[in-house]
Amino acid sequence: MVALEVQSLAGKIGEFYLGPVDMVIPEGSITGILGPSGCGKTLLLRMIAGLHEPVRGKVLIDGKDMTDSPPSERRIAFIFQDEALFPHFNTYNNVAFPLKIRKDRLVDEKVRNKAHELDGLYEYLDLKPSQLPAGIRKLTAIGRETLREYSLILMDEPFERLDRKIRGELRVMVKKLLLHIGKSVLIILNDPEDAMSITDRLYVMTDGSFIRNGNPREVYENPGSAETLELMSPHGTNTLGDMIFRPEDVELSEAGIKAVLVHSSPLDGKKALCSALIDNNPVMLILPAEVTENTEVTLKITKSYSFGSRSS
Repeated sequence: MVALEVQSLAGKIGEFYLGPVDMVIPEGSITGILGPSGCGKTLLLRMIAGLHEPVRGKVLIDGKDMTDSPPSERRIAFIFQDEALFPHFNTYNNVAFPLKIRKDRLVDEKVRNKAHELDGLYEYLDLKPSQLPAGIRKLTAIGRETLREYSLILMDEPFERLDRKIRGELRVMVKKLLLHIGKSVLIILNDPEDAMSITDRLYVMTDGSFIRNGNPREVYENPGSAETLELMSPHGTNTLGDMIFRPEDVELSEAGIKAVLVHSSPLDGKKALCSALIDNNPVMLILPAEVTENTEVTLKITKSYSFGSRSS
């Protein structure tokens, strides 16, 4: 079954033109769109949700053409980047708002059941958004949107503007939640680590077009272009001649390429992110944490690419 299908969809905002693009979201999958800011990701999401009129093309939800249907008829739960919570409402009333608008008779029961379902939310029901941790604000928005009848969840960069620790915790929380809910999800991302952790399928977008799609691990291993390689590299890429490689795709070796380490900073408990020089070319490397600055090391590049094509 297909939850969402986008057919030759094109849109325009200002001088920016998106598409035409095609996309298929299988039922029950978590599909991501990865791309830099301004490439058209959010515009596409808004056209799918019915919040921006397309120039041409179709949006099919559960096999039904919804291109000209208003947002209220599309059965979509839309979690915005900034959560769009009412600052003067506590968590309970933010979650309850759509039920109260519909004058639902079971508001209290549904809100409290949803808070229990969203592990960790229940204890924050009496607090206002300004008093909530970043992850709980996101859960509040998810709770509010998923109280309605819906078949598809749209999420716009849910991990944006979060520090590394909170981002990692929220990533695990959201993944667990989405799997529990079991609905089809389309999620906008700008970080390859988020994409690798969250999604089942990934579309890579630049300048209003998709340039690669597939399983996230497959896209990471075989990017197919320099643009995709750069977007799928959490720590950037290095270029030596016509060879491109990621900082993580090196290891210390007894024979190989000589590099002089200029600076080193901890990446985690076992690895360090190092700036180095190879034949006076600046590069970034991820090496064992015990390496020290101002030393020469010998490296083996374990994986490299040439003009977007994988090479040995």
